[in-house]
Amino acid sequence: DGRKSGDTDFVPIDVDAVIKARIGRKKPPLKVLWARYLNIPASTPSTRHYRYERFCQIIAEHVRTHDLTSPITHIPGHTMQVDWAGTPMWLTDPITRTTTKVSIFVATLPYSGMIFAYGCLDEKLPAWCDAHRRAFEYFGGIAQVIIPDNASTASNQISRYDKTRDVNESYAAFLEHYTTAAVPTRAYKPKEKANVESGVKIVTNWVIHYLGDRTFVDGDDINEAIVERVDWINDRTPFRGHNRSRRDWFTEDEAADLINLPDLPWQEVTWKKARVSRDWHIQIATIKYSVPATYVGTIADVRIVGTHLAGLAGGAVIATPRLGTQQPSY
Repeated sequence: DGRKSGDTDFVPIDVDAVIKARIGRKKPPLKVLWARYLNIPASTPSTRHYRYERFCQIIAEHVRTHDLTSPITHIPGHTMQVDWAGTPMWLTDPITRTTTKVSIFVATLPYSGMIFAYGCLDEKLPAWCDAHRRAFEYFGGIAQVIIPDNASTASNQISRYDKTRDVNESYAAFLEHYTTAAVPTRAYKPKEKANVESGVKIVTNWVIHYLGDRTFVDGDDINEAIVERVDWINDRTPFRGHNRSRRDWFTEDEAADLINLPDLPWQEVTWKKARVSRDWHIQIATIKYSVPATYVGTIADVRIVGTHLAGLAGGAVIATPRLGTQQPSY
């Protein structure tokens, strides 16, 4: 219609050079590449450089039209990604007002986007496994592969010269009970569990920060609130541009592909040794348990399975008390 094209007034972008720079392990951000582009001299006084927003649009359009991206395709029921949220929640003692940190475990199913979260008093292996069990029960099944990060809770470095990590023996035994396995991510490779990284952000914003002004006095109280918020996230629509929620995607397309839960839930087995004292008691973690007086002075093997304790000596079971519990100190 006689109007002049605006592109002739701008310094041209070497799109191929930008794409080449963005391929490989060490990729400079687009803002750095735009700064390099600004150093290209203008051919005439009236020629201008593109602003950063337009620069990104041109690169994105080139990538789209030339099909230079490869979207990640997730298989229903194949993986569950897990991680700890970086932002904690807190329990408050109603009398002393002292606080105790609560770490938030997050699990996601990449195909449907389903999210699970649970608060734990620490990030040690028993809490790690218990949170997994609760996630399996929340989803009503088990994924074929669990993808944690490379934290020592889940894996150990094979040697000081090899960055490859091996799954912890106790964690592997737990997963074997649920007929699944873990594949820890490599160090400094968050994209290998990008779905749970996104899930952690969602939980941080819509659970942790949302509940930040509430006061919680015990673990049951805080986890009831977490579950309520997680259900809200999973039921929210639209999701992925469709009038379906995460739970709809899960129920219709993924739930049937999960591995069935075992008949009995996992119970950790721990072995300890304890000497029977002169007051015919054995002591485990500051708690004393009585045994027959005839075993005074002997060394007993103590087997702890879940919440049950068994003392063995001389090939016989000498005590079967229920494992004592200690309230956490606030």
